Amino acid sequence: MAAGHSGADRATGDDGLPARLARVTHYMGAVASVGLMVGLMAWGWQLVSRDVSGVPVIRAVEGEARTTADNPGGQLTNHTGLAVNSVAGGQALAPADQVAIAPSPTDLLEDDVAMGRLGATAREPANPSETPLTFAGEPIVPLSDSEARALAEAQAAAAAERALADEAVNQAAIIDAPASEGPVTEVVTDENGVPAQAAAIAEALVQAQAEANPGVVMASARPAPRPRITRVAAAAPTPAAAPAPAAAERAPEPAPAPAPVVAASSASGPVVQVGAFDSNAIAQGEWQRLAGRNGSLFSGKAPVIQEHQSNGRTFWRLRVAGFGSISEARQFCSALQSSGTDCLALGG
Repeated sequence: MAAGHSGADRATGDDGLPARLARVTHYMGAVASVGLMVGLMAWGWQLVSRDVSGVPVIRAVEGEARTTADNPGGQLTNHTGLAVNSVAGGQALAPADQVAIAPSPTDLLEDDVAMGRLGATAREPANPSETPLTFAGEPIVPLSDSEARALAEAQAAAAAERALADEAVNQAAIIDAPASEGPVTEVVTDENGVPAQAAAIAEALVQAQAEANPGVVMASARPAPRPRITRVAAAAPTPAAAPAPAAAERAPEPAPAPAPVVAASSASGPVVQVGAFDSNAIAQGEWQRLAGRNGSLFSGKAPVIQEHQSNGRTFWRLRVAGFGSISEARQFCSALQSSGTDCLALGG
């Protein structure tokens, strides 16, 4: 019986140490859990109450904001540590051990001027031709002496030409009557001084091109202003020839002038248009001039003068007929263009 009690006590003693360690561990875990919960609750309370209790307060800093070192060291600048500075600051100083004369004022240099004057001097170029821009914003290109001299001569010549043109315009007689059918040498211009014959030729060429290519859309020409007749100086009279001596043979009489060619008003087949003129007489005179200058080229060709109206203006087209095909007409036109005459080949 005693042996049984001793065995039970030994078993109880062997199991007591692990049990006690387990209980201690449980107690420590419970205490840590409780402490963690208390800390979380305190932290949450601080977060909630911080907006109310944590209002920032601005307070003045106690003490001096800046202090001067007792021995700063380094190198003193000019005019520091003088008695005059202490007197100006209202400080009472002991008698000075050494009295010295203040340094003389520093003289100003040539560059030491007012800021406005310095800026004006810096922006003022030494040579006016080096100015990059004028007040109007137009660029100025520096020129050499020869270029400037040539430019001045050209401007003077242009001014003289303008003066002569203005004088000629003032002396010209402008009439409201339609232009007369004068000879070919008469100058016919519009109110702007542009030859009306050239404008009529250009307009006629555009219309002829539109007729030759009906699928191409062409812009309508602007109506030309009323023509103006400019006075043409008459040719100087030729001096009368001295009478030939009686013994000299009589000079042969000049051949009579050829009769004017009667131009047709229409033609069939390909034609070549050489211009448009203000009157029928001018067109016939132009035909005589071209035929005389290109005699072999106009051999076998006949003139065709057609009256046409456009934008309230009447002019006469001068065309050349007598071609067997459009290619022959184009070759004829190429030959005229090589001699300096504008033309346009048109199909029949």
